[in-house]
Order: sequence, then structure tokens, then C-alpha cells
Amino acid sequence: MIPLLAASLLAVAPRQTSDEVEQKVLTTLGQMTLDEKIDILSGVDGFNERGVPRLGVPKLLFSDGPVGVRNFGPTTAYPAGVCLAAAFDPELANRFGVAIGRDARSRGVAAWLGPGVNLSRVPQNGRNFEYLGEDPYLASRTVVGIIKGVQSQGVVATVKHYAANNHENDRMVDSSEVDERVLRELYFKPFEAAVREANVWAVMCAYNKLNGVYCSENPFLLKQVLRNDWGFRGVLMSDWGAVHSTLPALKGGLDLEMPGPEFITREKVKPLLDDGQLKMIDIDEKVANILRMTYGMGFDKRHQKDPSIPADDPANEQAALQVAREGTVLLKNKGVLPLSTRRPLHILVVGPNADPAVTGGGGSSYTTPAEKVSLLEAVKKYAGTNAKVDFRPLMSDYVDRALSFRGFTAPGDGSRRGLLMERFNNQRLSGTPAESRVVRGIRIRQDGEGQGQTHYSVRWTGNATFDQTGTFLAAARSDDGIRVYLDDKLIIDDWNDHGEKVDTAPVKVEKGRTYKVRVEFYQAEGEAIAQFGFAPMNEDWRQDIPAGEIENADAIIAAVGFGPATESEGQDRPFVLPGVQEDVLEKLVALNPRVIVVNNSGAGVDMSKWVDKAGGILQAWYPGGIGNLAIGEILFGLTNPSGKLPTTFPRTLKGTYYEAAYPPVNHKLAYKEGLLIGYRWFDTHNVAPLFPFGFGLSYTTFRFSHADLEPDRAHGTAVMKVTVENTGRRDGAETVQVYVHARDSKVARPEKELKGFARVFLKAGERKDVFVPIKVSDLSYWDTPGHKWVSEPGRYDVMVGDSSRNLPLKSLLTIQ
Repeated sequence: MIPLLAASLLAVAPRQTSDEVEQKVLTTLGQMTLDEKIDILSGVDGFNERGVPRLGVPKLLFSDGPVGVRNFGPTTAYPAGVCLAAAFDPELANRFGVAIGRDARSRGVAAWLGPGVNLSRVPQNGRNFEYLGEDPYLASRTVVGIIKGVQSQGVVATVKHYAANNHENDRMVDSSEVDERVLRELYFKPFEAAVREANVWAVMCAYNKLNGVYCSENPFLLKQVLRNDWGFRGVLMSDWGAVHSTLPALKGGLDLEMPGPEFITREKVKPLLDDGQLKMIDIDEKVANILRMTYGMGFDKRHQKDPSIPADDPANEQAALQVAREGTVLLKNKGVLPLSTRRPLHILVVGPNADPAVTGGGGSSYTTPAEKVSLLEAVKKYAGTNAKVDFRPLMSDYVDRALSFRGFTAPGDGSRRGLLMERFNNQRLSGTPAESRVVRGIRIRQDGEGQGQTHYSVRWTGNATFDQTGTFLAAARSDDGIRVYLDDKLIIDDWNDHGEKVDTAPVKVEKGRTYKVRVEFYQAEGEAIAQFGFAPMNEDWRQDIPAGEIENADAIIAAVGFGPATESEGQDRPFVLPGVQEDVLEKLVALNPRVIVVNNSGAGVDMSKWVDKAGGILQAWYPGGIGNLAIGEILFGLTNPSGKLPTTFPRTLKGTYYEAAYPPVNHKLAYKEGLLIGYRWFDTHNVAPLFPFGFGLSYTTFRFSHADLEPDRAHGTAVMKVTVENTGRRDGAETVQVYVHARDSKVARPEKELKGFARVFLKAGERKDVFVPIKVSDLSYWDTPGHKWVSEPGRYDVMVGDSSRNLPLKSLLTIQ
């Protein structure tokens, strides 16, 4: 039993700027006109901060993130943020940040709009892939490394999206309803670490409301927590189009409206100053924050573009490749991996994600790769001369066939081919149609019907007949909302603003029978896409494959999952795999036990139909431009897998907190699970997930022993010392994970929480002592009535192992 005194927390973040910088801020502020002050509080030309050219204050160029510097053509496309988190490696996060900073400097970018740190609360969130997992401690340690790396290169990092932006559908109007303790202990933690430890220069507020108030005008969020409690002195900007007001936003704490002036304009701000609703100090404080960032980063003293750095830096591609190597997670291996290169093998590569390359999710983070390698190319590269590699796309054909369906007839006697289309000049399908005619099919896409139009809706009605009895796939591709009825039964329901995506549903039909069809669609803004149809789901899925090829293959590599059209900003995605992937995987594993599934997704997916029979499963996340080379290395044993899950993978959503956690009801999302997200819920309720947080297999084995806990009172920590031995025949890396359970707490707490980790590389047979510090302050809880952190005396079990569900070693920590 080790007694340890609690350490106090600093109330103010470390000083970011010098007296010289502060004096320059005051001098420039005194020289600016009122118009210049108002103008600098909004962006210009999409991705620029205005500066004050008259006074030598440079205009600053921004760029999207957080998985690359994306706005300026092809560049290094890095693996998804969740892949970086899966490495459990803050040093690698720093290397990633340095590489991002160099990419930015090569293009003259002053501020990079990343990293993203919203926690993975539910698997369906369309931006989980950009973020750093479900655990605030892991996300905090990773984000500090990223930010320090980026800003070391003279580039501003922008931590986002502040705060509780944990889903995408209707993000512009939904309110996240979260109590303060949950915010402080979970969702604020990575942001707090970014400010207090990494001295991040910019914070981006989210689109959503927090407890009924838009984040861009929320004084609790922006002033009380960020400025007063954490001591943030940098720039607080909006997400693009996230400002909804002038006075509330300015009084609430916002500094910079992006991408350009809509609410913070001379015409709207000056009257508020004239009638006293705003004071000049309100404006001056915001201008000072922008100037402080500009001078503090030295943007006025150098050209931001560094011509000595190549736009496609080979060193940065190698950093990206290393992230994919460390972050790929081996979830299952029934002796099928690694594949041999010494003996002749027939390898069958199948699935829609095998070729062309799936490098990232969609939305503002999608980065066009300067170099791109598909999984199929990587397999062929590493399989060796003894192997025969065949490629069969299989699952990709169903949706395309469905969308070319021509079995529709218009209402009436069935003599006219097509559907009755009714178009409305509103999004509600209400009133008298502005247009009504029979069309051959449902084919709105980009420059099709409705070109340049916004805020309208369309209804198609008619009948469908089928040429065979059996199961057909109903497939809809849309941007924005779409829903489909078959004989008045709702079979597809995606009535939300979202980017391009595909929704599917299996339906049983009879040959020759006539079915009523109704498809409804609305277009908000941006591109308009609506397509729909049916395709038969039967043994045709293998019609182009020679007899016996599936059954006799030495290995089948099934590349499945989502992609930029189906997992993306602006839309949530289903828990089930898209298209007919589940159905085909279920058939494949029944025919051949040597199926190796390589999955692309930002969080867990439904694997229930095939997980038990699959020979191997690799969680590849989104590996970036050349990250599939890392997947190839792992498949053939050139790299030993070492990634660990930064999110829990449930077997099902039913019976878990996920059921009530999503979707919102009446545009409110109640965080009723409180502190129990991810592994915290599963462990507290003693429910076994499919794959637990922190889990990941290796091609070697490790043994933990001799766990000793030692106090370090000078630094307010306890240090867990544990011996780790590589007991297998391959070199490899293991992650020591330390979890803490509060035995005697007066408040409700999760069963255990991650409070420390360390990644260690060991050669075969090698043994090392690993030291993992645990901060006593990290064991505190937030006392909402007292508005303070409380370090609670008592006994704490400190558990050590290789995942949240495998913790064989335990020590006792006593805090007095």
C-alpha cells in the first residue's frame, strides 16, 4: 500500500508570449481604425484571415485538416486520426505533427485546421475516423504530441470541434444535452490538454448547440471554461458557417467568424457600439487575440512559405506510412496470418475496397494523395513470385446494378414506363407541385434535374415489377435526404442533411407481382443527388468466378468497409457495413475458413454474421495514400501488428447504451449514459464487447510481471514499474496499459479508467522494465456545485495489462 499526497493543479496555462509581443499587440491595436478592427474579426476569400496590410500585419492562409494539408492540390494523405490514436504513441503523434507542419510551410499555410478531438461516443458518427478514439486520456496524450509537432514548425494548430460534436446528421440544429461533470471529465479533457499543456494557438467551436446554446455564442463554453478556467489567450474561431448571430456571438466570446463576414460586419457591429450593447473593449480583446497569435508565431517576421520543403516530402510519406504500421489493429487470427511467401499460394482478393485505393473518409478532411497504393497493389507487391493473386470485385456490382433498374411503371394502368415525378419549391413536399411529369427513372445527380437549385423536394410514385422471386437489394444514393416506401412500408429512411452516400435494404418480392413504390427526396444546399432502384440478391454474386475458386483458395483477402462517400463529414453512417458486404462475407466464410477481412471504418461495425467463422480480421481504419503498403507488410509478416483499439467494438448495439445514445429526438441528444461511454459502460455493467478498448493481437507473445507502484511526491505522481518480456519468436511492440479503479469514492465513477500507458518495442526474447507515471490530479472528479476539481482521499486499485479487459497485475494506491 503506497500512501501519496495529492498535488494541486495550476489555474492558469503557461505564458505563451513575451513582453515584446504584448507591447506590439498594444501598439498595433492603438493604430487600427474601427473599420480595420471589425474587418479583422471575419475571414476573407474562404480560407484567409484578413490581417492589416497597412500596418504590416500579414494576411494569414488557413488549410483544412486534420489528416493532411488538403486545400492546395495533391499532398501527403495521412492515415485517419483514429489510426494514429491506435498506435498509443505520443512520440509518433509528434512526428505526425512535425510532418503536417512541414507540409503547411511548403504551401505558405499559417494555420492548420486540426487536430480533431471529439470523442467517439457512438459508432455511427460520420467523423469518428478524424478523431482520436473514445478515451479522454488517450486523446489528450495524442493531441498534445500533434500540436507541439505542428507548432514547432511555425504553423498554428487549431483544436476542434469545441465541444460535444459527437454526431453529424443535423449538426447545424441539434443540441447536445450534457451535464457539466460529464463535460469536464470526458468531452473537455482533450481540449484542456491542448490549451494547458500544448499551448495551442487556435480553437474552433462546433456547429451544434450545447445545452440549447450554439457553441459559437456559448459564454459558458467560450468565456468561463476556455478563457477563465484554462487561461486560453489565442484565437477562438467558428467552424465554417457556424455563426448564427452578431451580438450573442461577440458577447459570448467568439473572436473570428469564418469563412467570411455574414454576421460580424461593419454594418451590423457599429450600431451595437453606438447604442452601447457592445463596448470597444469587447472588440479590442478579440483583435488583441488575433494579433497575439500573429506576433507570437512570428508571422510578421518571415515568409510563411518555405521553398526548401518539397510539396510532396518523401520524409512525410514515411511518417504517414509509420502511422499506418503502428495503428493497424489485428483483431482476429486463427492461424491464417502471416501469409507465407515461401510456398505457392493462390490468394483471392475480393471486395469493393481492394481497388481502387480507399485512402480516407469524406468531407473537409479528405486529402487528395500525391501517392496512392491500393490494397490489391500492396498484396501483389509483397506476395512474392510463388503466389498467384486474383482479384474479384464481387460486392461492388450490386449497387450499380440496382441504380440502373428499369422495371418501373407510372401510376395508372401500367402502360407507361417510368415514374410520376412531382417537384416542390420547398423541402417539405407541401403545397401544389411546381412541376409534374413522368420520368424514366430517378436520376438527379449534380448537373441533372434541379441544377443550381436549393431548398426543394421531389416525390416519385409508381409501381415496380420483378422478373424473379427472391430477395432484391433496394439501393438509394442521395445528397441530401431520401426515404423509400414499398407497398407503403418504409424501407429506407435517411431524411437528414448529408453528403453523398448509399443506403440499402433487402426486400423479398414475388415474380410478376406489382408493388407500389414511393420515393421522397429533399435538397438543402450544395450538390443534389438522388438515385434509386433494385437488384437481385442471389447466387449471381459469384457468377463471374470459376467453379471452386472460392473454396480452394489458400487465402481470401476481403477488403470491405466504408469510404469517402459513405463515412464522411455532414452525415452519420449505419453500424452495418454498406451495400451487400455483410451478405457476401457471410457466404464467403461459410465456403472457406481462410477468409481475412480487412475493414475500413472509423469505429466499430456489425460483424455478427461473419466474425466467428472468419480466419482473420485486420482493422485498417483509413490508411492514407500509401498506408496500404503497411497492410501488405502486416499480411505477409514483414511488419508485426501492434495497434490497439482506441474505441470499443460492440457485437451489437441492442441492449447497450448505444441504443438510447443515438439518434437525437426533436433535435436534442441527451447524454443519458453520463460518464459511461465506450469501455466505461461495458466494464461497469460487466458486458463483454466483441473487441474491447485497448485490444490488439500480435504475431508474437508478451508476458507482464513484477508490477511495483512507487510514489513520486515531488511531481504529484505514482510510477507503475512493470517488467515486459517478449516470449515469442518475432520482434514486436506491446502497449502497457494502466487503469485505475476508485474503491471508496463518494460519487459514482466508472468501473475503471485509463490513466497511463507506454509503448515498448522488444526483440524476440528481450525483457525490459517499463515505467508508467500516473498523475494524482488525473484521479480527481469534478464537483459541479463547488465548481472545482476534487482529489478524493481513499484507496485506488491500479491495474496493468494489454487491454481494458485483460489486466493481470494489480497494486493498491492510497491517497491521503
